[in-house]
Amino acid sequence: KPFTIFAPKNSPTSRAENLLQQPELVKRLLLDHVILSSKLDLTNLSTSDVSLPTLGGRTVTVRVDPKGVVTANNVTVLEKKIEVPNGILVIVDSYLFPDEEPIMRNGSVQLPSPSIGKHANIRPLSAVLDPKEAGKNQSNTSFVENVMEVLSFLKSRVRVFQHFVSRSNVSRLLREGEEYTVFVPTDHAFQRWHPIDWGFYPFSVPEFTESVIVNHFVKGRLKQETIRDGQVVHTLGGKEILFKRTRRYATDQGKDMLTRVANLTVNGAAIVKGDTPVEKGNIMFIGEVLFVSESVVSKLHQQHRDKETPPLLAFPWFGAQFLSHAFLALERDKRFTHITRFLNLADLAPHVSGAGYTFFVPTDTAFEELGLDKMPDNYLSNGEGLQILLNHFVKGRLYDKDLKNGTVLMTLGNETLLVNRTKDSVRINEALIVESEVFVYNLGTMFYIDKVLYNTIKVPTVPIGANFKTTTAPPTTSSASTAASLQFTRAEDVESVTGELSEEHEPEVLFGDGTQDTNQETEFTTMGPAQNVSYPK
Repeated sequence: KPFTIFAPKNSPTSRAENLLQQPELVKRLLLDHVILSSKLDLTNLSTSDVSLPTLGGRTVTVRVDPKGVVTANNVTVLEKKIEVPNGILVIVDSYLFPDEEPIMRNGSVQLPSPSIGKHANIRPLSAVLDPKEAGKNQSNTSFVENVMEVLSFLKSRVRVFQHFVSRSNVSRLLREGEEYTVFVPTDHAFQRWHPIDWGFYPFSVPEFTESVIVNHFVKGRLKQETIRDGQVVHTLGGKEILFKRTRRYATDQGKDMLTRVANLTVNGAAIVKGDTPVEKGNIMFIGEVLFVSESVVSKLHQQHRDKETPPLLAFPWFGAQFLSHAFLALERDKRFTHITRFLNLADLAPHVSGAGYTFFVPTDTAFEELGLDKMPDNYLSNGEGLQILLNHFVKGRLYDKDLKNGTVLMTLGNETLLVNRTKDSVRINEALIVESEVFVYNLGTMFYIDKVLYNTIKVPTVPIGANFKTTTAPPTTSSASTAASLQFTRAEDVESVTGELSEEHEPEVLFGDGTQDTNQETEFTTMGPAQNVSYPK
């Protein structure tokens, strides 16, 4: 049968939860807002009143005043006609019968008789609402709050957009008294841009996400039935959007005939048929995220390599993902043959576990200046040698902007590094940074330097072709550790690099310079600005 439903505007969740605690009241409330066997078209009302019975036995009186304002039981009608299959929805400002509500007696709900009218056991509906909500003028809620409330009832289908809106500043762009329309992409639309296992997700860049969200809001209450083919409007972010109506023929259900159907799109994205009106505006659902394309994402990726998520590596060190990815990246670069062979045999993983580090990486030239290029692979594997390696790592991800002149950093070896920044160069102690911000996915950052930091080992003279290993105690927390005692061993005793780490087997590692995120919160240990302090090389 045809029907008309008077749907009160969105109410706060706390109100709905309180009502749901009394199911009989909810049932009665719903029946009192439904008119069966009649599709009431309020767009063509005369000045005379119209009274109709509800399924709950109550009477709804609809009237229009001289100014054209339509009310139902003195409640303002916000939307006169929303067509749905077999019926019509009428959006009203509040409940049609807010003055009556059954009370509890002897553990049961007592309902008033529809034919009696007001009853002694009736109290205001607001009595079951949250006291904080009672009496609040809901018409003062913002458009964004109304949108978020509607989205919260749609479960998981629009959760991503809801999440981003809740963290955006779009509400600051809305003016009191204005109406707006928002185009809400589905979760599936965002999923298209999410990497399957690892890669770059454009919405991990906060400023880009904020821009995209703002550009899904437009000023004015747009309705699908009144949007013209070729109509152009501008978003709150200043972007231009174009509406197009494409026509096609489809088979009419239950009939052996073709029906002409018009599909509405916005910037090429299909709009789900049907408006979702809310107070102060309208919601339309779309199948794509506006202003996001392959070219846009590719350019953004080049600027934000530090946001790229990495593949999970089982080797060289499963529990040290930053160290593993940094090692594989350096191994592919011919400038770092010495640091990689020293890292390969050093027991660094327990000290550099997980992610979130900065690694100051000496080039081969730096090791050659000290004669360390002639030392065996296990020369820095433990003791004071391991301490040297640890003094090239800082806990926390640093960007170039963090390396301010005079900043003092604490290494994993408990030594301090002084940043000396000038207009043309940046030095860490006496080491010059020759390449800045080499991102190891979103795990950390490397800076390439031209000197070895805190080299306190005196390089011994060894026979040509001989190898040796250190036999000192584990690394200490001071650079004043005693020098390692050395004993010679055969070359075959030295552990070799596993086959899985060879170039033909290693996974692709992407890294490179990029524009740092100015909103990035950096966690690292600093000692404050240094004064009159000299630091060893």
